[in-house]
Amino acid sequence: MDPSPLVHPSSAAPAPVQSGTIHDAVSKNPHEVADIVANLAWTPHDEDELVEYLDRCAGLATRTIGGADHAGITGHTDTGAPVTIAHTDKRTLVIDQSQYAAGDGPCLHAMRSGDLVRVDVATSRARWPQFTADSEHAGVRSFLAAPLGTGSTALGALNLYSDSPDGFGPDDDPLLLLLVEHATRAITDYRLLTAAATHTRQLQEAMATRAPIEQAKGILMALHHCDSDTAFTMLRTESQNTNTKLNTVARAFITAHTGQA
Repeated sequence: MDPSPLVHPSSAAPAPVQSGTIHDAVSKNPHEVADIVANLAWTPHDEDELVEYLDRCAGLATRTIGGADHAGITGHTDTGAPVTIAHTDKRTLVIDQSQYAAGDGPCLHAMRSGDLVRVDVATSRARWPQFTADSEHAGVRSFLAAPLGTGSTALGALNLYSDSPDGFGPDDDPLLLLLVEHATRAITDYRLLTAAATHTRQLQEAMATRAPIEQAKGILMALHHCDSDTAFTMLRTESQNTNTKLNTVARAFITAHTGQA
């Protein structure tokens, strides 16, 4: 099948966001750009912070890009196997797993080719029949995937799913590429702090042990009548001031305020 209806090399994401793209985003979506910058203007220092950061990227995608109902970020293990390292909901995981099982789909194509993929189920059915059938069964009708990486280094993909068959268009590109730039920079900085072969495994482990961080955030929100982002900032500040891992800070905080480990 001719890939031209699916992939858009001119919109590929590996290169840094250009000033023209930022200008377009600001002029067309000033409030959404402000939301992205305000929430992502910090640098993760360990795997728990990076998972939080990437979760925010996915959440901001659904909040700022009109057609995006679900979002996730795909990375790859040291063996090259794809894995979801951030997601907004369980439906995202279902669609991601369908791609991984089939060995192809919008996000995997974006990762491998470095191209932006924007497609609906009517167009994707001939190319990815099982994935498209699974997506329709889950209620998802269109897809937008952008590669994460710099130059020849493929780090993953930001994946957006819409319940509408015409969920995405070219007007989404400036905000999408702004989110891609932030996610790419965060993962790249983290890889500099860890061995590249182990960073995805550490992210998987961090995703599996997020319960103390979420519980500590909940206690802080109740105590200080603040939102989730503010509560996380409090934990992160304590982590940095004491040079202690974020998960350890969260566990100690829970013990201090509940008496339970």
